[in-house]
Amino acid sequence: MPDVSTRRLRCFLALAEELSFTRAAVRVGLAQQALSLQIRKLEEGLGARLFERTTRQVSLTAAGAALLPEARRVVGAWERALAVLDECRREAVTLRLGFVAGAALELTGPILAEFAHRRPEVSLVQREFHRDDPSAGLGRGLVDVAFVRPPFGTAGLCLRELLVEPRVAGLRASHPLAGRESLSVRDLRDLPVVAVPHPDPVFGAFWTLARPAGEGGGDGYGGPRRVTMEAATPTEELMLVTTGQGFTVTALSAARYAPHPEVRYVPVRDIEGSALAVARRRDTDSELVEDFVASALAVRDREQAVVRAIRGEAE
Repeated sequence: MPDVSTRRLRCFLALAEELSFTRAAVRVGLAQQALSLQIRKLEEGLGARLFERTTRQVSLTAAGAALLPEARRVVGAWERALAVLDECRREAVTLRLGFVAGAALELTGPILAEFAHRRPEVSLVQREFHRDDPSAGLGRGLVDVAFVRPPFGTAGLCLRELLVEPRVAGLRASHPLAGRESLSVRDLRDLPVVAVPHPDPVFGAFWTLARPAGEGGGDGYGGPRRVTMEAATPTEELMLVTTGQGFTVTALSAARYAPHPEVRYVPVRDIEGSALAVARRRDTDSELVEDFVASALAVRDREQAVVRAIRGEAE
């Protein structure tokens, strides 16, 4: 049985469809002499004459006409097989990055650039997750690595801290407390917290200044229990703040990324800050993931001026 290469079949298809050595040679990127040689070797290998050639025209023989549909099928199947292999190769060098709102702030661009420099062959697929999944897809296995804002209740993750920035209270601009340089939780004890209800109790408690369940009595304010004002969406949350119905808790960077003319963000001095971390699953053994984490940490250490600016520290 003759062993025919797909290259020679492609040459046959080009000539059979163009019926011109000149046009067929251009189509397959060969000189006419080289194309003629490939056709001759194909005919010799098959033991059949495929074309009638004259000085004026080229035409298929009966054998060539019979081969034409089968050659198309073989070459098409081979091209589909190559496409499948190419897709497998792309998947093998794809890293899925999840992130919550703000990602890694001003460190995002440098981190992605550093990773691209280290692993230029890798395709990075990015996906944003809403606040109902603070693990940014890691908990459900939807991504390989993520920028996250702990604390949250998802187990089995390894987090590497990039920075910690202050948490602030967002108040209506005309509120008496809005002009302060800083606040304590006691200053806020009689005001309702405006928040979108959250399915993760750890994450929800952190952003409403509530004491997490199981940590003793009280609600974290050291005084009477306050009323929490529920909002359906982040937009509604801000609207309730601007109408004076309560305050919201967010990170300092929100004042830059989501400013509002009717909201003032005031640091709360006696609570821990909000950490920004790069996270992966503990059961992951991936060189790509480790390289991404290493890239993030390298940028953090190199860009200390940026880190200080995010934390609100004066130069």
